[in-house]
Amino acid sequence: MTTDSTEFLIVGSGIAGLQAALLAREHGPVTVLTKTALSETNTYHAQGGIAVATGVDDNPDLHFQDTIAAGAGLSDPAVVRALVDEGPDAVRRLIDTGVNFDMRAGELLRGLEAAHSVPRVLHAAGAGTGEEIQSTLSRAARAAPVQIFERTLAIDLIIEAGDCRGLIVLHEGETA
Repeated sequence: MTTDSTEFLIVGSGIAGLQAALLAREHGPVTVLTKTALSETNTYHAQGGIAVATGVDDNPDLHFQDTIAAGAGLSDPAVVRALVDEGPDAVRRLIDTGVNFDMRAGELLRGLEAAHSVPRVLHAAGAGTGEEIQSTLSRAARAAPVQIFERTLAIDLIIEAGDCRGLIVLHEGETA
């Protein structure tokens, strides 16, 4: 399998990969590789909710404190800080893309779950939360100018003078 040059090559089609693809497409050609079908990801199977500070009784600092306490000293504070600070915008992007979180009277429904001091866990109606997110992002990626290669396994990076110049892949039906 060969393809023309791409500005952005994304390996993986879960929430992180597809969000990156949808954001990057505004800056140049994007190619997404995924080892199975576009929708067959860990995101799809994640049926819990998303913890994010969206309520008037919540904020990223409180979410940070709760997450650090729940991590019992094992969490990297810089990573937790990025997660809680960027979470609200990430959820807004998901909503703008079409993800249907549970709502009541135009407000996100927030559940109170373990380790959280205030309700902040969002769920999707009907399907599981992961299924709703994955299905919505998959539809958006297919509708966007994003080149998608399913059933394509990344084998090795091609590095020249310290820069990544390509990727060796194995596509279903090909032999190594």
